[in-house]
Amino acid sequence: MIWLTWRQFRAQAITGAAALAAFAILLAATGPHLASLYAAGGITGCRSGSCGDTASAFLTRLAATSPYPVIYVAGVVIVLIAPAIIGIFWGAPLIARELETGTCRCWLST
Repeated sequence: MIWLTWRQFRAQAITGAAALAAFAILLAATGPHLASLYAAGGITGCRSGSCGDTASAFLTRLAATSPYPVIYVAGVVIVLIAPAIIGIFWGAPLIARELETGTCRCWLST
């Protein structure tokens, strides 16, 4: 049974692993530079209510470095679209299979 389950699930598992690996590579490539910008910005030592100017300067410096605003927008788009893509390509076939085999009729029998 486990072998059959993995055979049916392998395309989704490979796609999920590839997406996770791509995200890990993106974080590994951008993380150290973002951490150094954050540490150099002085935000780590900010404890009072006047941190707004420091945060604004950090965000301005971050926007000046080219790939980060694009990566942010791409991340937001991916987060918004991912549930729909998962539902279309993973959930819909599961529901269709249940409807086709008739195993969902147990709660419709009344």
